[in-house]
Order: sequence, then C-alpha cells, then structure tokens
Amino acid sequence: MARAKDLKRREELEAELHGAPLPPAAAYLWGTFLRLHTRRGNNGFGVLPLSWSEIDAFCRLSGVRLAPWEVEIVEALDDAYMAEQVKDAKARAETKKGDKR
Repeated sequence: MARAKDLKRREELEAELHGAPLPPAAAYLWGTFLRLHTRRGNNGFGVLPLSWSEIDAFCRLSGVRLAPWEVEIVEALDDAYMAEQVKDAKARAETKKGDKR
C-alpha cells in the first residue's frame, strides 16, 4: 500500500483487499500456498512460479498430503499471483517510460 502514491489508487487497492471472506474449508489450501510462496525462488529478474519439485518437497518434508485436485488449486493460486506480477511489472515499465519523457 505504501507504494501507491496516488490516493485514489491506494483506495482502490485497499477496497480489493476487502473481498469476500475465505471459506473455512479452503483456509488450509491458502495456508499451503502461503507457505510455499514465502520460499519461492527468483532468477534475478523476478519471482519464479512454484515448481512441481518444490510442491513435492514441501509435501514430503512437511507431512502435508495433497490430493491431485488440491495441487491444482495451489497451482491456480500461483498462476493468479504470477499474472499479477506481470501486470505490476508492466505498470512499473510504463511508469519508467513516462518518467524519461
């Protein structure tokens, strides 16, 4: 939020954060995604998507057993996160272009 310098944009971002509450039955999948997310790698240009080997290692080492459909949910959450990263990178690039003019 602190990066949103424009007050209107900041208010929009804060409004997005106040969406529908997470159903309790899905909370464990969100928690799994967050645990994996905090340990994701990067290549120096940005974050990398979660790999199957990372998900597999997490399951083996943590004792969490995920059914195939649960892995698909974690992958979908990661896809959504990565899509937002791309949008953010494009917006930053456009801002830099505007600053150079």
